[in-house]
Formats: sequence, structure tokens, C-alpha cells
Amino acid sequence: MNKKLKNIKGKIKKLKDKKALIDEELEPLFIREEELENEEIVAICRKNNITIIDLMAKVKKEQTEMKKEKKDEKSYEK
Repeated sequence: MNKKLKNIKGKIKKLKDKKALIDEELEPLFIREEELENEEIVAICRKNNITIIDLMAKVKKEQTEMKKEKKDEKSYEK
């Protein structure tokens, strides 16, 4: 029984080490992905002559509308 437990613990440790390495390698990729997405948003805005201020105003307006809809849904449920 002891040998099986050691084998299982060894496999767990090996997988945790691999996971840590994967997480370490993923972090810069996630950062780069976000940078590229931001660059794409800026490029689209420039192409369509939209300022960042206009874009943020639109996003804020949509968020406000979504909150209002959720609030209305909750009031209908009561």
C-alpha cells in the first residue's frame, strides 16, 4: 500500500510541477493577447473615425441599459 501511495503522490507532484510551468508560460501569452486585442480595437476605431471617448461613452451607455433591464426584470419578478 505504501508503494502505491508514493507512486500516486509522485504523479501528483509531477503534474503540479507541469501545471506550474504551463501557468508560467501562459502568463506572458495572456498579456500579449490582451495587448493585441487592444491594438485591434484602436485600429478599428481609427478606420471608422471613432474616438476612444465615443467608444467609452457607448460602452457606458450599454452597461447602464443592461443594469436598467436587470433591475426591471427583478421588479417584474416581485
